[in-house]
Amino acid sequence: MRQASHRSSKAASTQVPEPAPDGRKANAASTQAALRAAGRQLFGQLGYEATSLGAICTAAGVTTGALYHHFGDKKGLFAAVAEELDAGLVALTAQARAKALAGGADAWQAFLAAIDVFLQAGMNAEGRRIGLTDAPAVLGTQAWLEIRERHGLGAMEQTVRTLQSLGLLPPGDVRLRARLILGLLYGAIEALAHQPQDAATALADARELVQAMLAGMRARSTACIEKE
Repeated sequence: MRQASHRSSKAASTQVPEPAPDGRKANAASTQAALRAAGRQLFGQLGYEATSLGAICTAAGVTTGALYHHFGDKKGLFAAVAEELDAGLVALTAQARAKALAGGADAWQAFLAAIDVFLQAGMNAEGRRIGLTDAPAVLGTQAWLEIRERHGLGAMEQTVRTLQSLGLLPPGDVRLRARLILGLLYGAIEALAHQPQDAATALADARELVQAMLAGMRARSTACIEKE
């Protein structure tokens, strides 16, 4: 018994302890999140030019040195905010699609549900200021396009493939079709920002027009199947 107890104690004493959490990484992630949140609020409310580094750091509860360390400068933080905004929009539409499918919708209905959520999110004034007004000017049109495609294009390509496999969209270049649909959606959001009528009416009009254009693509797909 003493030998067994001794072996057990020895084995326990030789167990490698689990590494302690890296507090520096946790603190860095927390600081970055605080800066992005403060930047998103202030860039959205005041615009890029009117937002000072001091105001951002005060709102985030960090020093300006922390901002320079994590993002380089104000433009670097703005790029991170813009990218997070677009990634969030893509995630929101994916959730809407999954929810519609879980509720019994077919693939096309779920696609339209995601489109509706995209358009509704595009009505957010702060998001429009960042994505439509400041991002192309601050980051450059090409850089902003690359950010949008980094998130939205891959997701839309997968959606297009799924709809094509079900015969709901015509066969052909997936990336081209994904870019055309994304262009339609971003164009609709930009158009909504310039509509003089009330937001609810403008959104309803935009939804109807977008769905009609997408239905035209679906009708073409159906015609192709019938010919075959």
